[in-house]
Amino acid sequence: MKRKVIQLSVSTLVVSLPTGWVDKNKISKGSEVEVIEKGEKLVVLNGDEKPEERKTILDTKGRVFDKRYIGDLYIKGYDEIRINFSDNSIMEEVRKINLVGFEIIEEDENYCVIKSVSEAKEEEFDTMLRKCFLLAKEMGKGINDYLNGEKVDLQELRKLEDANNKASVFCLRLLNRNGYSDNSKTTFLYVIARELEAICDIFKYIIDDMMKESEKVKKYYSEGFELLQMFYNIYYKYDVKEFKEFYDRIGVLIDKGKELVKEKGILSHHTLNLVIAIRNIYGPYLTMNFE
Repeated sequence: MKRKVIQLSVSTLVVSLPTGWVDKNKISKGSEVEVIEKGEKLVVLNGDEKPEERKTILDTKGRVFDKRYIGDLYIKGYDEIRINFSDNSIMEEVRKINLVGFEIIEEDENYCVIKSVSEAKEEEFDTMLRKCFLLAKEMGKGINDYLNGEKVDLQELRKLEDANNKASVFCLRLLNRNGYSDNSKTTFLYVIARELEAICDIFKYIIDDMMKESEKVKKYYSEGFELLQMFYNIYYKYDVKEFKEFYDRIGVLIDKGKELVKEKGILSHHTLNLVIAIRNIYGPYLTMNFE
């Protein structure tokens, strides 16, 4: 149903509530209602009513179990997941799962229940996305320092990938549940958050496969890492000149990577993938900021 918006004061706009809904929920003067923002939508709830919980069952009996099933359901926006299993080793895998706000609340010999114990708030998205950027930059810099002869604890550096996973899937969950405050940007931010997770995966693979490389390949990695830093600067403070330089470098680095992969091996391969992943996120950024 359509409702006219009434201007109550200079900065206050009001819309009336449907009489049927008001009567059904016993709303009267002074009652409190819950108003939830979901992108361009507003959801109004009775003050005593909580948003409906989304629940599902993951039956792993007779199928290969992968922890990503749970991560995917978390991203999709479920509040409670019951996992049925016949193999007790699956419970050990479930205990390793580290998702923001999700905890095991019930456990038995052939099932467990994990549940959201804290509400995902839309205003947390920007903070968590910046955290994804900063963790990617920190991993990339640590690898660069190591290749330049500095002392770096690679095992500790590798752990940052887990932290990035946790932050990025939380961003994806928020976007799926609530959208972004500017709903037109939701899809593009989803791609950016997902690709930042992929970039940290590439850094993890580089750490796992680290070896002595030629100066030529080390320089190529440094150029790839610098490309990520450039995009971070552009994302948070757009500059036409810097974007042109960033854009031109992508093509040069992809061509250089193709040549190095033929002769120099694994680090060149990973760095080429890094450059391609960075290329994949500038498109959504440009589109959502197009004027």
